[in-house]
Amino acid sequence: MNNKVIKLDKPYPAVAIDDFVSPALLRAAANSYPDPTWDGWYTYDGNTSDNMALKDTTRDRESITAPALAVLDYIATHFNPADYFEDFGIDIDVFPDFGYYGAGMHILPENGFLGMHVDTDIHGGNKVWTREYSAVLCASEEHDSSFDLLLHDGNKNHGRVPYKFNRLMVFKCSNATFKYKHEYESWHGIPNPITSGMTRKTLPVFYWSKNKESVKGRRTRAFFKNDSEFNRGL
Repeated sequence: MNNKVIKLDKPYPAVAIDDFVSPALLRAAANSYPDPTWDGWYTYDGNTSDNMALKDTTRDRESITAPALAVLDYIATHFNPADYFEDFGIDIDVFPDFGYYGAGMHILPENGFLGMHVDTDIHGGNKVWTREYSAVLCASEEHDSSFDLLLHDGNKNHGRVPYKFNRLMVFKCSNATFKYKHEYESWHGIPNPITSGMTRKTLPVFYWSKNKESVKGRRTRAFFKNDSEFNRGL
């Protein structure tokens, strides 16, 4: 499969890889999502987000639907951050979490949003695992600009990664142990409401590194803010 790759260095290192998996497999995964009204979804704090994730799938891979799990496992076994981020001078030994803790199947329903935030610094179940990369596959065939991922470095630089079916969007997370050539915090989100009648589906996989011991001052939860401004895209 010939993959088109887009890279950006600012506001912080990120890539977008098109046509990442079999379209038929991804379509099967997208059609295996439960209805947004199902009570098995976990909804994040409504003041900062209407993002929804399956309650069990954020903790247990066995609860993920078979086609969605096949896609997630494909990402985890075929995407190696070093192949795409070495051009940025980033050399970190990382690994995917095959339990998909906090990942799995995510959904933003119509009029939903995901506020600008930085992700947790450490893994909820393994306190010496540090979050290094977020890889998010776009699974909705019907979409518009309200689905786009917005990026901000916490200062003045910002960007937009347009949502596209079968596009893998990946960015380098900021954390307490990583220093880059220009300082940044990896703020990101979908702060504007999803267009009425549409549903934004994604399949995220998170990549981690292992520290020898716990590091003080690390985020244990995502931290939100909603005062960033954007006007530029890829």
